[in-house]
Amino acid sequence: MMNAKGKVSLAVLVVVAFVAGILFTTAGANLFDVGDKVGVESRAADGTRIQDPPPNAVNLEDAFTEVAERVNPTVVQIQAERLPDRRSQDDQRRNPFEGTPFEDFFGDFGFNGPQQPMPRSGLGSGVLIRADGYVLTNNHVVEDMDELTVVMMDGTEYKAEVIGADPVSDVAVVKIDAADLPFISLGNSDDIRVGQWVMAFGSPLSRELSNTVTAGIISATGRIQGGIGRRAPAEQNRPSTMHNFIQTDAAINPGNSGGPLVNLRGELVGINTAIISRTGGYQGIGFAIPVNTVRRIADQLIETGRVERGRLGVRFGPASGSLIEALDLPRGAAIVQQVVPGSPADEAGLQAGDVIVSVNDRTLTNSNELSLYIGNMRPGEEATITVNRDGDELSFDVELGGWPAADEDEPTTASATESSREQMMDELGLRLDELTPAMAEQAGFEDVVEGVIVTDVDPSSYAAREANLQRGAVIVEVDRRPVRNLSEFEEVYSDVEPGASFLVRLQIPDGGAYVTALRKPAK
Repeated sequence: MMNAKGKVSLAVLVVVAFVAGILFTTAGANLFDVGDKVGVESRAADGTRIQDPPPNAVNLEDAFTEVAERVNPTVVQIQAERLPDRRSQDDQRRNPFEGTPFEDFFGDFGFNGPQQPMPRSGLGSGVLIRADGYVLTNNHVVEDMDELTVVMMDGTEYKAEVIGADPVSDVAVVKIDAADLPFISLGNSDDIRVGQWVMAFGSPLSRELSNTVTAGIISATGRIQGGIGRRAPAEQNRPSTMHNFIQTDAAINPGNSGGPLVNLRGELVGINTAIISRTGGYQGIGFAIPVNTVRRIADQLIETGRVERGRLGVRFGPASGSLIEALDLPRGAAIVQQVVPGSPADEAGLQAGDVIVSVNDRTLTNSNELSLYIGNMRPGEEATITVNRDGDELSFDVELGGWPAADEDEPTTASATESSREQMMDELGLRLDELTPAMAEQAGFEDVVEGVIVTDVDPSSYAAREANLQRGAVIVEVDRRPVRNLSEFEEVYSDVEPGASFLVRLQIPDGGAYVTALRKPAK
């Protein structure tokens, strides 16, 4: 007969055996994937299995796919080709010993005889804005090109002609001979907000990658870029090339230029035009021209083939920090350095030394906004310019003038040297300055360097897009000739033939050096 102690031991053994059996059964079910056969959902301990995605995720996914389906048929690929100038090719291949006793000998080395020049090809994107075949794109996609082919999403190809192109805004309109085409709706770039979703469309890098769609957000607005510090727009024969860009992290690469940036309603909010990159490819910083600017430019290009912009007639720069603090001015205030005699600003009574604080009651947050605001108006329109003059606030109503056509000369009070230097930098898309010891130290150069420092690069320029020039690099050689200052740079540049490429050697702060090529625009 079992005593009490034995009964307790037996009971413990039974319980242990029962628990062990449960554990064995559960482990076996998990091991052999038969948990449902033993009636225990043991895998629930590893986490809850989600059968359906959250409703908001489905809605967002549907928004992306619906926008892509709606917008893609309006997006086109633009294949551009520049035909070679056979005469210039033949000149380059002419035997330098022609007319000498060595002519026949060196002729065997290929100087003479028929040559087969190679065309130059380009790739870009565009978007249809009207059913009758009008396509928006960038000026740099079509500039200097002889033949344009527009390829639709379904592969249909059309020859295209340029209706109008505006180098200042980098907007162009081309036309194909077609009707009843799908076209995109234009949004309002004044309504966009930082953080909102956008989608970029285009043909990045390759013809085979047409109608690529990427997504991201609006990273920033009001990015004042380009123009590279045109401190004397009133003294040039063309207006400032300042841009008020939308910044996005939607992937944009070479070939996306001219393609649409759209919101999740499928509306055009910008035209993709430039990137900032240390590698030449996407690094999360892309820029688009706001659709309100694009709309204004495109309407004029379609109507007249050219763009008219207002002209104030002042040379200006940013007000110094000490002046802003002393007079309690807006941080973007612009100081008038010079008033062009006979200009609208001169006739209205503006003076050198005036500090412009607002245009049409819009306070300047960046001095370069002065060019943007005036340039967005047309000749004959009236602009209210508010200035601070010796501590007093004054307002002037100025009837804006216009810019002369490209083949007209504009009166100027600047010296020929300054004017030609400004033109050189505008042509290259660079802002250059002479390197001082203080600037070299600030830029991070440890050794003594002589040359010309790159202080800004227009992101839409050849220098940025093709040569990959970066701010802070110092140019020490141009066309294989050393340059120590701007005068020497300008002297070498003047010897380069229009339309020709030339090498530049640069040094960078970490002690490295590299060579790239720039191109002088054809006349």
